[in-house]
Amino acid sequence: MNIKSIQLAIFLVVVLQSCSKTNYIGKSIKLYGESDDKSLIQFKFKEQLNNLGHLAEPWATNSYDGKGDFWVNKNTFQKQDSLINSRGKIYTSKTDFTNNTLLYLDYGDKELLPITKELFFEKLINTARYTPIRLLHYFNDNIKETELTTTEEHTFYSLQLGDNLTRIFINPSNNSVEKITNLNYDELYGDVTTSFIYSSYIKNDYYSYPSQIKIKKINGKVIDAVEILSSKIDNPIKLLEEPENYQLVKTSIEKKPQITITKYNNYIHFIDLIHTDDKVMVVEFDDYMLVAEAPLNSKNGELIISEVKKIAPLKPIKYFVFGHHHPHYLGGLRAFVHKGATILCTDISKNYVETLVKAPHTIKPDSLQLEPRSLNTKIVKDSLTIGRTNKMKIYSMGEKSAHTKDYLIYYFPKDKLLLEDDLCWIPKKGAIKKARSREIGLYNTIKELKLNVDTIIQSWPVNSHKVKTVIPFSDLEKSIKIE
Repeated sequence: MNIKSIQLAIFLVVVLQSCSKTNYIGKSIKLYGESDDKSLIQFKFKEQLNNLGHLAEPWATNSYDGKGDFWVNKNTFQKQDSLINSRGKIYTSKTDFTNNTLLYLDYGDKELLPITKELFFEKLINTARYTPIRLLHYFNDNIKETELTTTEEHTFYSLQLGDNLTRIFINPSNNSVEKITNLNYDELYGDVTTSFIYSSYIKNDYYSYPSQIKIKKINGKVIDAVEILSSKIDNPIKLLEEPENYQLVKTSIEKKPQITITKYNNYIHFIDLIHTDDKVMVVEFDDYMLVAEAPLNSKNGELIISEVKKIAPLKPIKYFVFGHHHPHYLGGLRAFVHKGATILCTDISKNYVETLVKAPHTIKPDSLQLEPRSLNTKIVKDSLTIGRTNKMKIYSMGEKSAHTKDYLIYYFPKDKLLLEDDLCWIPKKGAIKKARSREIGLYNTIKELKLNVDTIIQSWPVNSHKVKTVIPFSDLEKSIKIE
């Protein structure tokens, strides 16, 4: 090693030692304004909030315009706000963090929400949506548990908050917070990072604050924006009354998997997943199996596969198909990719499938994370016929479903049987009601395709909505004919 290399190494060691002794969190707190319990900074804001929903296309969002006020100091974050949806309906909420007590009145609720440990950390992290101040103080109070990392580009602190790995990135040249990131696990999307990015700082005689915050959710697939409109020093306020004997409540216990299997005929079986309220179809062909629908997550996909093996131990699962892209129908598809099944889907949902399959699941590894397999897809355009002796026909009805653009239905000509996901809402008891748009779309599609249907079977819900899952076609027809 030459002299210059040794000098550079010594310099880097000195710099790193210096950085490790520097409390950037403390310096950043001074930038945002040191305060006590006697006063708060009040901010007015407006925001654009976008949430994924059960909408017509993958990654489509419900959008809300919001506005409100929040108050913050060393030990406090309080917020009251309203959101307006695209139909003009207004929802309000209140949040009150004081020390380590969280009171939360959710949008549209009249009573405080019970606070679990998970919800406590979720709401604490979400204060970063409006200001880095509350998390800066929380990190500073727990500075011994944080990990400081210094690179050529960033200086950041990491802290585990429950199941969340949260990081604060500080610009060492001016002590401002550039961004805050939060990594946690989502059963559908895997390892998910939310980023709060701060810009357009405003400085007065007492404090600085970012007036523009961009929020990148689900690894940047969904974007929100917050704009700080004004600020002032204010006196403490009381937003919510703390109930007597306040304490965190226990997290609800995850439902144990509960299934029932029904043999419909010599080649069609149905698996009811009681714990998710879904019905899965298993079709046995001459030398392979097909599975239709797998709800919510890889764990349920694995459970379904184990039951399929009991039905036909020696036959591989050649195909997995889902009626449309909502989680109750494709959430378990990664388990089928791991088993080498070809995924049948529309061109609309193909990229979404690829995203789900490629998503890292390192926090809670599933079979595909532990043993990666390549994805094979087959596009269903208008229709697809599977099988020789017992034929299964898959039809794309798309927007005719009045639900999504990628909607598939399954028809068995020999049995006069049709399976669909969630289009028929015929009550178990009482009079049949006039058909709504989904029933009309299904009925018209059956007629247009000239399908001879005696029985319709619906995948969801199995029990929760008091509707039939095995539906005589005559019931659907009656609903159509009601004036």
